[in-house]
Amino acid sequence: MKPLLLHNLNIIDPFGEREFLEHASILIEHETIKFVGRGFSHVGFEGQILDMQGKIAMPGMINAHTHLYSTLALGMPPPKKSPKNFVEHLEEIWWKLDRGLDKASTTASFEAGLMDCIKNGTTTIIDHHASPLFVDGSLDILASVAESFGVNISLCFESSDRNGESNFHEELKENIRAIKKYSSNPHISPRLGLHASFTLSDKSLEMISKQIQEFPDCGIHIHVSEDLADEKEAQARGYRSVIQRLEDFHLLSNQSLIIHGIFMTREDRHILLRHGCKLVHNPTSNANNQVGVLETEIIESLNPGLGTDGMQNNLLKEAKEGTLIRAATDSPPVDYLELLFKNNPDIAVKLFGKLIGHIEEEAQADLVFYDYDPRTDLNADNFRNHLMFGLNLPSDVMTRGIFRMRHREMVDIDESRIRETARKESKRLWTAMNSL
Repeated sequence: MKPLLLHNLNIIDPFGEREFLEHASILIEHETIKFVGRGFSHVGFEGQILDMQGKIAMPGMINAHTHLYSTLALGMPPPKKSPKNFVEHLEEIWWKLDRGLDKASTTASFEAGLMDCIKNGTTTIIDHHASPLFVDGSLDILASVAESFGVNISLCFESSDRNGESNFHEELKENIRAIKKYSSNPHISPRLGLHASFTLSDKSLEMISKQIQEFPDCGIHIHVSEDLADEKEAQARGYRSVIQRLEDFHLLSNQSLIIHGIFMTREDRHILLRHGCKLVHNPTSNANNQVGVLETEIIESLNPGLGTDGMQNNLLKEAKEGTLIRAATDSPPVDYLELLFKNNPDIAVKLFGKLIGHIEEEAQADLVFYDYDPRTDLNADNFRNHLMFGLNLPSDVMTRGIFRMRHREMVDIDESRIRETARKESKRLWTAMNSL
């Protein structure tokens, strides 16, 4: 692939080396950014030169926790039994949805979900998958679909006892198989997925602990303390907390992804800090599930990443809505752009072992471009307000130095087929859910 010079750009890279740069150029060689700045000499340049006509360039965004398997949930019928609490919400909706998935509907979920990620400028996805009746090979499909879109994917299967011992063994096996297969892939970061402490027995955690010791560079990816029920179950087993239980089973490391953490204690936070674990905050999902607002003290001490928990694929929107949720609940403010543009790239570097999420030399060339004609002045002092309240959807998206969306049209992807298949598979999935 010839070197590509993108010029006539305005760069916004919050928390990067150059947060705001006008009339700039970006040079890309292979998959990597080699130059960012003004005054690039075109003399003797033998690559392709592309005039970006004053568009805003931003780093491709990172979703630090999502569930692509829930893509087909949009518009699904209400549950037959109205949930009265958090656990019933899982039982009556999400655990029926994941049990309704088969190979075809799982594939459709991945395709439609990842296409929506590209459409929203999200180019690195940390996924937490579940399809208990279609386990074997499910992560291979996710890896294949992710590669067809050129995105970075962190994948795992959420192991759980909730569908029986045999199913747990199958899910754990799928995790281990994927870890062995994809650990050396630069665009795939396998994790060992666990659903949550309250759906795993001590026996299962012991088995997971033995398995993960063989893979010191691979951490767990688990929901923690999303609802008080998780903590109460751990305490009923004789543990002080969920985090204490995970530590007792030697499951915490600097590669661990801890999701939610709403009801964690100060001691729990110290344990996570000691092990170097990464917390991921999902504000819109927490609001939707009415489990509470993550304490500002937790955010300030643990510097969490920003995820969506499957609620959406637009991370700028997640940051905006997280800000508004805190304002509506009289919680101390949080800089959600810091979670998105500083903490998420830190997580991605740890998982993928390369620079992702910034427009800098030697970073992977994952870029998002906006045709933005602001109604007020856009400058180095106010670009954050424009990100939160001005920008709409991107016009172009590039990953690994290749355009995946150009002028709002997918490149080399049959968008109509993906949408048509997703609509068909959603009906089948909803019918399957209704029979459970």
